[in-house]
Amino acid sequence: MKKRLKNDSGALIVEATIVFPVCLIIIMMLLYLGNVYYQKSRIESIVVEAVLDGAAYSADPLLKAVEESGKIPDFGSVDYKPYRYIAGFFGGMGDIESSVRNLISSRIGSLNTGLYTGMKPTGYNSNLSVKYNGGFIASSVSVDLQYRIELPIRLLGERERLSMKFKTHTEVPVSDSPEFIRNVNMIEDILEVTGIKAKITDKVKEMKEFFDKLFHK
Repeated sequence: MKKRLKNDSGALIVEATIVFPVCLIIIMMLLYLGNVYYQKSRIESIVVEAVLDGAAYSADPLLKAVEESGKIPDFGSVDYKPYRYIAGFFGGMGDIESSVRNLISSRIGSLNTGLYTGMKPTGYNSNLSVKYNGGFIASSVSVDLQYRIELPIRLLGERERLSMKFKTHTEVPVSDSPEFIRNVNMIEDILEVTGIKAKITDKVKEMKEFFDKLFHK
């Protein structure tokens, strides 16, 4: 009986020396991966907030001035940037794109490493694209971002640590009904100055008179 217990004790020791390191490695890897996805969720939150800000600034150019001063500025002292829909076709939203890009870079750069050191996102500055997708009827602000998060692990014989690469794409529509109305008014003004509006009005009147005579005979 004693001999059998000794044999069982030896088997348990052997099993423990094999199972314990494997379980420890698995637990550590789960903790590392959890920290990676924690960082990933923080970055995606930063991107979404920045794109929402960019879409809001595109819709209302005065919003940034209001946020910075804490009050509604005098309209005579602020450039409210009219006809921004048309400007969007020709790269007129470069200031919005730069603002969103700088906001994302600064916020990601200020992130800490989470639970473990050395797990800060890298490579995001060179793989960050912010674009204002201009359209007369519908516009949007989009961000494409690629980055890498390194794990504090090196394989045997490797100098570089293991890393995980991520991509994210976020696009937010720009809703700007007042600006659309201003653009329509601008086109109406152009047609009036060039005399096209009067010609169109005359043609519409002629058609109206024609149909009135046609249906009221």
